[in-house]
Amino acid sequence: MRVSLVKCENCKLVFCSGIPTANELEYYYSNYGLQQYLSPITVKRYHQWLDRFEAFRKTGNMLDVGCANGLFLIEAKKRGWNVYGSEYGEQQVQICMNKDIIMHQGPLVNNVFPGVEFDVITSIEVIEHINNPQHELNIIHLKLRTGGIFFCTTPNFNALSRFILKDKYNIISYPEHLAYYTPTSLSRLMKRKGFKRLFIETSGISITRFNQSTGRKAQKVVSSTSDDEILRNKIESRFYLRFAKGVLNFILNITGLGYSMKGAFIKN
Repeated sequence: MRVSLVKCENCKLVFCSGIPTANELEYYYSNYGLQQYLSPITVKRYHQWLDRFEAFRKTGNMLDVGCANGLFLIEAKKRGWNVYGSEYGEQQVQICMNKDIIMHQGPLVNNVFPGVEFDVITSIEVIEHINNPQHELNIIHLKLRTGGIFFCTTPNFNALSRFILKDKYNIISYPEHLAYYTPTSLSRLMKRKGFKRLFIETSGISITRFNQSTGRKAQKVVSSTSDDEILRNKIESRFYLRFAKGVLNFILNITGLGYSMKGAFIKN
């Protein structure tokens, strides 16, 4: 199904004009997020995030919305967090439960995990999949304690890659991605929902996504053999490449053109 994109003139959020049916979502997400490969570099990034979350630990409770097979929560659990997750697919929920993660299946609801208040709620590459982010954020705000932190990552709609690839950019993909965020639209949305912005950063480029979009290569985004993973390993092993990456990410963040966007927000 081909759908057009529309833009809210108030909040500047770009979203799909079509809304997927429950059957479409069930079919699409039945095997979504089941990949088992976890890059050691990604584990390192997880712990960098977790280092920053320590300042917000009071109850010790953490919720990952759309946690897939629970790889991030496993790392948080190692550090003593009480871990909770939500996921749409039955297989993913069972995998997480087998790892002693307390789970909710389906979209968030007001009475999710009754009586539990969270220090940290994360949403890693999830909010772009939701066609009603305002409802989801209302629940996140409800379940997060005052002074707690909401952290999310999502593709940046204003990434340099989109301006180069235009309508070939495969981040624009129905029914996988239903909402498309920029630093401005994400900041406005979070402010309206009662959150104070801690930071929003854009960084990185994705060679794998670029090659997929142009049809040059068919490879998984999450893979030990993807172009992105090969490049990441080269950069991690060489000081001068890490320095160059830092300079590039500084420029991509200042200009707002980075491929990946990360945001952290405090509940007022």
